[in-house]
Parts: sequence; structure tokens; C-alpha cells
Amino acid sequence: MGKRERRRKRERATKHQSQQRAATPQPIICEFPEDAPRVRVVIKHDAPEDAQRISVLYWEVKGDGTWARTVSSIGVTSNIGAVATAHSYAILLNCPCVNCSEPISVTNRSWANKVGGKYLDAEAPSYLCGDCTAIQRREEIERQQRAAEQRRVEQERVQEESKGIKRLIADAIRDEDGKSEPTDPLAVDNPLALALYVALISYAASNPGKALPSLTSIGPTGWTGDSEQDRELLLALYYAGLLAIAPESPTQAFARSQDDDGIAFVSTEVAWRIIGGLADAQERVKEIKYALQTQPGPQGAAARDAFATLMDRMEVADIAAYLNNLLTKKYGYPEVPEARREELTDVIQKGFKHGYTPGQMICFAWRAADSAAAWKERNPRMGPPEAASASVTSLNGKIDKAIELHHSIPEYETPRWHKAPLALGSFRRLHADIRWVYTCEVIDACPHCDHQGLKETVRTEAGTRALWRCTHPVEIPAQHQEPEESSSQDEAPDPADA
Repeated sequence: MGKRERRRKRERATKHQSQQRAATPQPIICEFPEDAPRVRVVIKHDAPEDAQRISVLYWEVKGDGTWARTVSSIGVTSNIGAVATAHSYAILLNCPCVNCSEPISVTNRSWANKVGGKYLDAEAPSYLCGDCTAIQRREEIERQQRAAEQRRVEQERVQEESKGIKRLIADAIRDEDGKSEPTDPLAVDNPLALALYVALISYAASNPGKALPSLTSIGPTGWTGDSEQDRELLLALYYAGLLAIAPESPTQAFARSQDDDGIAFVSTEVAWRIIGGLADAQERVKEIKYALQTQPGPQGAAARDAFATLMDRMEVADIAAYLNNLLTKKYGYPEVPEARREELTDVIQKGFKHGYTPGQMICFAWRAADSAAAWKERNPRMGPPEAASASVTSLNGKIDKAIELHHSIPEYETPRWHKAPLALGSFRRLHADIRWVYTCEVIDACPHCDHQGLKETVRTEAGTRALWRCTHPVEIPAQHQEPEESSSQDEAPDPADA
């Protein structure tokens, strides 16, 4: 195609566009003020003459940029505004769009002053023109749609992940349910784990048909008063084949393994099941007790020492916890100050070393807290922290006086609000059974063993006769004791204060 032909084509197109514009009705455009326009008014082409007149009067601007007249001076206020906004709009020539820099269109005076200020010439960086506003709205709608789609995809992924984890948990529970044959408990190297197994079986016998609770569910005191130690001992029993994960374990107790696509369990969150049934487990407990009582040599002595050390620590911690709970729950005082807690431990250990029972130490602690509270009441200048600290001094004085004067101290029971470690009662019975075997008075009274507590026994595994530790199966008559005071009240005078 030649240049002449292209020129003729452009001319025909231009002529056609001009004819179309001529055929299309054009709006009426006015600019105010005429010498330096700030407002361009666009009036619809089909607006009645009266509406055109009102629109011009409504939008007219003086030379300083303010409105030429008030709305009320044009006519009835409600009608004027409605007519003008229905048939016209204004373009603020001095107020560019923050996005495209084109003048912003407004539909009424209020919006014009909001955008352009009193003189209709303020730059408005926070406003957009109509086209940019529409674009922004479309982009926001698209952004919301994309976000909704991402949420949907993520929700589907999470649901699929949850289904996958549930399948893995179900497989893991089936594997745990398949564990029915326990290992030999005496193959476990940790004597504290065996002691805990005894406590677990005692708990299971008292709560038949229920799973052993998770560490999280039984609270901070746990089984032994040390949550980290509890976790290690439970895992030792689990990996030794004496415990399995119970199906009652919650879903949050499991998570995907970081090493592979398998499942891992959170040791503090899972519930536990005894492998082999309760009756068989009680027979294993008898073996464990007998081994702790009679195992000879350094290994047996070390096992008994480790258990005795744990028992001492638990008993001391339980009395200290009772005293702190008594101060906070009954008297509203703070706990024993940090600076005196080591001293409190020493005082409680002294009481146990002199042969006082846990019940008698509870009595000492109760009276120490009561005496500290009475001392505070007699000394108004002393506050609750001083009273809490004084309870340690009072406890020490009462124990010393009872030791010196050989007072008979009653045994008190702990109240229901005091939470002792779950294994403490079972450990006390096991500790008493072990001490029974090595008590000199019991050995001297036993007709089955020599003065060292040994008797000749046939060892079934070897079929040979050897000296073995006697458990003194015949009960040794105990000395007659006076009845103890009631633990429910403290009506008698404090013997330590006599």
C-alpha cells in the first residue's frame, strides 16, 4: 500500500470519528473562575435548562477559589443539592490524583472542600481519581480473591496433613497394642525406674481399667516431684518393654518425625499402658521388691542407696511444699524466701535423721506456720514476708526442743489441698519393706537367719546351696505403743513449746 493510499485511509478514519462525535451529544462544560480556572463543571447534555442554571450557580467559584454563593441563596437547600449532583459534577483542576496526577472529580461541594480545601487548590496526596479508585478496588478484590484461594489451598493442605497424621497415629497405636509380652524387669539397669514401675502398678491397681496418666495431666508434682526425672524413668520403662503408649493418648501427643515420614510421640503428653496385664505385672512387682531387698554385692547396695536417696529428697521436698502451701493457702503469706530455702531443707533433714516420721514432720510444719502467724499478730510492724521467713526459725526451734526433751509428737495427715507426688505413698511402703530386711532388731528376732541376716538357700538357677539375704517372712512382734493423737485437730498444747 502506497503513502497516498494510507493518507486517504487516515483521513477517512478521522472524518468518521468526527462524524461520530458530532452525532453523539456532548456535555456542557464551564470553567470557574474564567481568568484562572480551578473548577471545570461538566453538565449532562440532556439536563433541563433549569437544572443547567442551578448547576452553574451551584459550582461557580470566585477568583480566590471560594464558592460564589451559598446553596441557600440559590433556592431550597435540599432541592438545590439534589438537582446539581444529579445533573453535573466538577473537576478540581488544581488537585491532582496521587497515583496518575490527573485532576480529581467530585460530585458535591462537601467532597470538593474535603479534597481541595477551602480554596480548592490543596494538593491531596491521599486521594485518588475515579479511574484510579476503580483500579484500586479491582486490585483489592483480586488480592482478596488470591488470599482466599491461598487460604483454601492451605486449609486443604492442613486437612490432608491432619488425615495423614491420624493414619500414622492409628498405625502407631496398633503397633503399641500389639505389645503383649513384657521383658524381664530385672534386666532394667536403672533401680529408680524399677521403683517407679512398682508405683505405677500400685496406681493401676487402685484405678482399674484406666490408662496411666500423662505427665502433663498429673501436674508439676508428677510421680517423684521432678518432671524431668519422671520423663527419663518412664522412657526407660518404655524402651525396656514394660510400658506401651495407651490408645487414650491425645492427638497432640504425636507429631511427624523430623528424621523420616514416620510419627514421633511427646513423652510428657502420652498416656501409658502396662504391658502384660495387671495380674502379671503384680507378680513382676514381687520380683522387683525381692531383688531390691536381697540383691548382694556392690550393685545391690548401690541400687538401695539410690532409692533411699530419692526417698529422702522426696520426703524433704514434700514437707517443704506443705509448709509453703500452708503459708499461702491458709494465711495468705508468701512462700518461704529464696534465701532461707536451703536452711529449710537442712532443718527438715535434721528432723528425719532423728527418726521423726512424715506425719510427725507435718505436725511440726503445721505448728511452725501457726507460731509464725501468731508472732506476726503480736508484732504489727512485721509483714507477711517476715512471717514466712520466721516459720523456718520456728520449725527449727520446735524440732530442737522435741529432740532435747524427748517429746512425743503426734502424726498429722496432710489436707486434701496438698498435692504430694503420686509415687510417694508406694515408695514409702517399698522403702519400709527394704529397711525391714536390714533392721538389726528384726534380724535378731528372726528365727530363719543368722546374726547377719543371712540364711542358707537353694538358688534355683544354679541348683546349689548358698547364703542369701533373709526377708524375715514371720512378722516380728512390735512393742506396745500408746495411741497417737488425732490428726484432725490440734487442741493439745504444743509439746515443743513445753
